[in-house]
Amino acid sequence: MRQRNALLLAWYDLIERIAEQPQDPGAARLKLDWWRQEVANLARGKASHPLAVKLHEAGLNNRAETQLKAIVDHADEEIRSPSLRDDLAFAAACRNSLGNFFVLLTRVERESDYNAGSCLGMGAYCAAVERVRRLARCPQRMPEDMGVEALRRMTPDQRVSRFEVLLGRFETTASSRLEQVPDLARRLGALAGAMHVKMRDRDYAVIDTPIDRAPIAQLWTAWRCR
Repeated sequence: MRQRNALLLAWYDLIERIAEQPQDPGAARLKLDWWRQEVANLARGKASHPLAVKLHEAGLNNRAETQLKAIVDHADEEIRSPSLRDDLAFAAACRNSLGNFFVLLTRVERESDYNAGSCLGMGAYCAAVERVRRLARCPQRMPEDMGVEALRRMTPDQRVSRFEVLLGRFETTASSRLEQVPDLARRLGALAGAMHVKMRDRDYAVIDTPIDRAPIAQLWTAWRCR
């Protein structure tokens, strides 16, 4: 299971990087079109990309096809409409990215009683924390009123208040929800919660540089050391 999850994280990161800050949006969208077809090929056992081949060998099939395509479609949407008007648009983007990925984790389990809504909420929270952490590198992935210059004009108290309102929209890693999501989602949720606290303790000083390592990088280190 750990190998399969590592492959899924690698695939998700690949799609995210295509959409994040493309120098050529047209070329990036062509890559995503190719991945749509490759997802269909993966579901039929005819994948050609080495990562897709490994995912099929790890047990991914047509049960995962809908969620895989949803993640690709959202990446395409972010290229076509890179700005986020407000907090509602930001929340939707978070649900459609890592939220959909957490739901995908439930689709690859042959038998599970995980709650898709809980997975969607926890994934969205993790995505929101990561977007805040990486604001300096990808400011376009934040609501329009939270641009770098606007944040510079805020006092530390105003900045903390604004970020807390933003992140307060999302489901957190409440203990009552932990049994309703896969183990990987629980681990990433806990790491995102710790990152949230760290950023808040530093008054969300994320304008110039990301704070610390990404939660996924921390999880990878933990896996390698076990």
